[in-house]
Amino acid sequence: MTQFSTTLVSVVGAFAATMLATASNAHADRRMFTSTYEYKTVPEGHTALELWHTESRDTWDSTTPQSMEQILEVEQVAGGTVDGVVTPSEPYRLAEMKFETRYRFADRGEWPVDVLAYGELAKAFGESVYEVEAKAIVARDFDKVLVAANLITEIALGKDAAETEPEFGWAAGATYEVHPKLNVGVETFGEIEEEEVGASIGPAIAVAPSGNFWFTFTAGFGLTDEAPALQGRLIVGVEL
Repeated sequence: MTQFSTTLVSVVGAFAATMLATASNAHADRRMFTSTYEYKTVPEGHTALELWHTESRDTWDSTTPQSMEQILEVEQVAGGTVDGVVTPSEPYRLAEMKFETRYRFADRGEWPVDVLAYGELAKAFGESVYEVEAKAIVARDFDKVLVAANLITEIALGKDAAETEPEFGWAAGATYEVHPKLNVGVETFGEIEEEEVGASIGPAIAVAPSGNFWFTFTAGFGLTDEAPALQGRLIVGVEL
């Protein structure tokens, strides 16, 4: 385990202990995947906190992660996110601030397929770069099985933007409820840029130790050369 990962475990432990001490008895708005968004919006009057940690390796020969990302997300009616990135060649730094919102067109189960629209605006720190992202989210419940898929488009704007062409991507997953506190499944995600496809797939595990605290982990294995050989993402969440 790297020193950074060891520090992360301590941070996550402190985060979880603090949040559990102050959290209400409300049922948490759990996530079953780490890249795929489901058919959910934050309940009115509730606040959810999420701590994301992502590590990726470009090749299997790597002994240390090529990149790490930390995100602290506060979800209310609209979500605010602080995004931090670290690579071996530079120190940990704040990368961007994001604001997101979601809109559902009907209550769950009213339509043959549940449909949700997602919008996100990100501003890079210290640069004139603005990223606009939109997702079309569809989902369906089959008893204890949940299937969800996202179609994603993103464009960068601003005088410091390296590229202004839209990028496209996807994320999709299926999960099975083994126990009310445990879901296991599979998730695939990737992006298409200039006719190059970066695709990954791997297992997704979601655990809810209590009614207001949960964590979800996905390991993504690269299916193409454009994707990282291995990517792991952990999300720890709590509802206040």
